[in-house]
Amino acid sequence: MDILPAIDLRNGLCVRLIQGDYEKETVFDDDPVAVAKKWADQGARRMHIVDLDGARDGVRGNKDAVSAIAKAIDIPIQLGGGIRDAAEARKILDMGVDRVIIGTAAIEAPDEVEAAVDDLGSDHIIVGIDAKDGIVQTHGWMEQTKESAINLANQMANRGVRRFIYTDTNRDGTMGHPNFAAITELKNNLRYPIIVAGGIASLEDLVHLSKIGVEGAISGMAIYSGALDLRHAIKTIDSMKLNGK
Repeated sequence: MDILPAIDLRNGLCVRLIQGDYEKETVFDDDPVAVAKKWADQGARRMHIVDLDGARDGVRGNKDAVSAIAKAIDIPIQLGGGIRDAAEARKILDMGVDRVIIGTAAIEAPDEVEAAVDDLGSDHIIVGIDAKDGIVQTHGWMEQTKESAINLANQMANRGVRRFIYTDTNRDGTMGHPNFAAITELKNNLRYPIIVAGGIASLEDLVHLSKIGVEGAISGMAIYSGALDLRHAIKTIDSMKLNGK
């Protein structure tokens, strides 16, 4: 299982939100490139970046920061936030991003998701499923749908999507521990790789997620607050893999 540091960008700054609430923002650094380099130096193998301005408003305002990060580090980047169609996904890949995360469009424009998979390849497209109490939210978690996370995941799988990110929005930024039950249920109902986010607070949480069998875990608040040592966590999870645990 990979551990992916999260870099959330708003107005060019590296921030964290609590439960996606834009009024509960903490600015952690005014230099996202330096933050990305720090996590890469600590052993991260992939970086998870979200353009919060794009996620909420559909207009990506952090292109320069994303481009600078892509040029500054040697590990692949996945980017989400405000990506609504295949054409935009292609532009982002051309910036040096390895994987594009599509969220709202999976609900509102599923044909665009399918077109992105067909045009760019399934390895470069991730569908992000943000859910509160198992029900999908869109537009930077500002709007609630009636679609369940499991149903949406399977609909997208039928359209060629082969990788998913599941975020429990009740827990994101809270360090209240992941929703292991919901993650296990999704894992049992979907045969493709899942990366999870929301609530990670400790090394024990990561060990539990690794045993569930998810492909990756995204950590934000825990590593920024110092509650979780990224380098040690990566080494611990890697040793579990080597020992077959």
